Amino acid sequence: MSTFKFPEYKTLVYLLNRESGKYQKEPERIPFNKLPYELKVETTREKKIIDNGANEIITGRIKGGKRLFFTGLVPALNSSVWYFGNDYQFTPQGKQNSLVIFRFSDDNSKLTIFYFNNYYIFSRSERIVFVNNFIKHKEGY
Repeated sequence: MSTFKFPEYKTLVYLLNRESGKYQKEPERIPFNKLPYELKVETTREKKIIDNGANEIITGRIKGGKRLFFTGLVPALNSSVWYFGNDYQFTPQGKQNSLVIFRFSDDNSKLTIFYFNNYYIFSRSERIVFVNNFIKHKEGY
């Protein structure tokens, strides 16, 4: 029996600062700078994002009039701890999209992010299957 090999991804850990209400990135031996130091979860206000299935967003701070990070948190596997979204950046080659999977601890004190740099599945149904398979792999079932 062969096992599916997932594309390369980066795992980042954030811990909740209860005073600020923001998640702060834990130190890394080799820093991954595509995600900011602080992230905040907020209620979605934009109808377009809600229509995509995200009642919450996760954002970085604003720098130079732009958010350092922004995506909707789409629930995965009808779970209260697993979500997915995307991160896109503009490069000289055009818009580059990356899949991002989020796992909150049961008490919300820890956020683990799985960042698939420059890997994205544009078909929503295929993306959901991929995310669900990844979660099952991580949860061991």
